[in-house]
Amino acid sequence: MDHDRRLSASARVEVTLAGDPPECGRCGREGILSARLPHALTNARGESVRGFAVVVLCQGCDIGEPEAGALIAWFTVNAEVTDANLRQAADLIHTWASVAKVPPLNEAALESEIQAWRDGAL
Repeated sequence: MDHDRRLSASARVEVTLAGDPPECGRCGREGILSARLPHALTNARGESVRGFAVVVLCQGCDIGEPEAGALIAWFTVNAEVTDANLRQAADLIHTWASVAKVPPLNEAALESEIQAWRDGAL
């Protein structure tokens, strides 16, 4: 399957800052925030299938990326988003989300989960 990882200017991104910190799917450590990003896959028939994927901002995995690093540094200095710093946080989140990469679909893991569901194990 082919993956379209570009975020259009009109794309809606849902960011979660409250509640339990998200777990990074790459390293298993606690992430800073998660964002639900629109993306598209091209199926076996060559058709574009649009959907959403959750991407986690992780201090360990993402610190080397400039846009992510700036957002990680911002959260290091500012423990939380407030009315006073909302615009700055939103700008940094938008910049990060516009370049954040939706991980490629792991088709083997998906097939394994489908089989586990069919077997009643999920």
